[in-house]
Amino acid sequence: SVSGGHSEEARISRAGYPLVERFYVMSMIASRAVVGVPLRARKTTAREPIATTPRAMFGGMFGGNKTTTADPKDKKADAPLTAANCKIATGEKERLTVTIDRPMGMVLEPLDEKGKGAIVTELVDGGNADTSGMIQACDILVAVSFAGGETQSLENRWYESILDELAGEPDCPNVTLTLERAVLEDDEDMLTITADAKRYWEEKRELKARGGPKVLRRTPGVEPKDIKILPGPLGSGNFGTVFRGVFKGDQDVVLKNAKVDVMAAEELLECEMDINYHVHANAKGACARFMGCIELGAKDGGEIYNGTLAEGLWLMWANEGENTVEALMRRGTAPLAAAMACADATELGVTKKAMRELLASLARLHECGVVHRDVKPANLIAAEKDGGVLKLIDLGAAALCLPMPETLNYYPGDGPADPRYAKADELHLLPPGSPRPTEDNAAKLWEAHGPDRFDSWSAGCTMLQLAVVGLRTDAGLERFLADYAAIGYDVDAFRGEKMGEYGGFADFAALDANGGAGWDLCQRLMEAERDARVSCEAALSHAFFD
Repeated sequence: SVSGGHSEEARISRAGYPLVERFYVMSMIASRAVVGVPLRARKTTAREPIATTPRAMFGGMFGGNKTTTADPKDKKADAPLTAANCKIATGEKERLTVTIDRPMGMVLEPLDEKGKGAIVTELVDGGNADTSGMIQACDILVAVSFAGGETQSLENRWYESILDELAGEPDCPNVTLTLERAVLEDDEDMLTITADAKRYWEEKRELKARGGPKVLRRTPGVEPKDIKILPGPLGSGNFGTVFRGVFKGDQDVVLKNAKVDVMAAEELLECEMDINYHVHANAKGACARFMGCIELGAKDGGEIYNGTLAEGLWLMWANEGENTVEALMRRGTAPLAAAMACADATELGVTKKAMRELLASLARLHECGVVHRDVKPANLIAAEKDGGVLKLIDLGAAALCLPMPETLNYYPGDGPADPRYAKADELHLLPPGSPRPTEDNAAKLWEAHGPDRFDSWSAGCTMLQLAVVGLRTDAGLERFLADYAAIGYDVDAFRGEKMGEYGGFADFAALDANGGAGWDLCQRLMEAERDARVSCEAALSHAFFD
């Protein structure tokens, strides 16, 4: 059948693409794509020859209304990516399935010189493929389907046949693509690394190894002789050990160094250092005050048992309070209220003050591109030396998601997360299969995938424990979260069908107050779908705080 003429012009016009500009558009005549001629000058003879390159065809066909006008003589001009310079490494490749709205807004070229296959060479800025946050240049199309239809393989098919397939079902508003993620030759050395986090940190280690001789880092004014470690560790995490200390004789500090027997522990500590510097400069007061770092070589290192710093990198913070919210709330609401300097020593009063301070701190972190990724009562201290205000600690799992100048601890796939305070099927900041963050795409990935909403869920879990004494144990919280998931992540359904089963085990009065405002805030922070959750900044305006 023929689809062209005024109906085709009207369809393209409704989509918002210019009809008489230099941009190319497509019509279907006798089941063949005809491109390269403005509609005003288009002829309607069947089997008209293709007048432009395939990338111009696909640009017009799916919204790629962008052309390159750089002077070919200018060697510094930014030429568009082409199939020829998408060098694909042999070996393992991952596949992903993405559903996006039409027009897709991406440019294709044949995968090989014979004219078979199709590879993505460009995404139109702001187009549907771009804003999906799941497609990147050098992805290979391997299958396509439309709503209600069968999946059609695109492998080993002629390029023009693939275009015909993609142009099918014109009334269907979206299309589902199966893509093969091509691994560039520069990344071929990472093909054998399968775990997301392991791959990321192995790459970091390689980059550091190629960087030349190691330079010991030290914050000006921080000298080994000025630091004394107090006996016994304060705590131990996945990759570091924390100690109390004294700086210059009278300043209480907290010190952290990397464990020697944990993979990537040193790199993780360096990442935590860089993120702490970033937070100290851009969100001062949201976290415990960072005082800097000091690194000692093998010849300068002392022994922890006698109070001196051992070899390696050490980070240092002001000790603004050793009482975590977890420790305080398990002793009771009254001790927690006293440490927080909260005049209203009820669960409702404590929850309001604590959540206002927590959400404000998280909003400041998110504003400067940092996701904490480990928000929980154990990582909140009542800074008794600062009026009892709550402050976040432990940025060991944190990620810098906006490049300043580069992203840190941020990659597609599962990362560090406490399963008690993260949604069970959402242990990632970027979903598996999404592009790796770069300076160019980081802001778009933030917009598409909302990594900050990871912290929203954790803040909701923390709120539940603050408001409901019976949920302050691990068993209590786990029971609630299991029931919440079973009821479809619906607070109203939980209140109607499950809450009665808790009897005297848990008192939900603080959430019931003011017409259930607390429940509503929990729902908004803990929506099943990440893009439906409220941001921490927006949550501060919720009626719960009135």
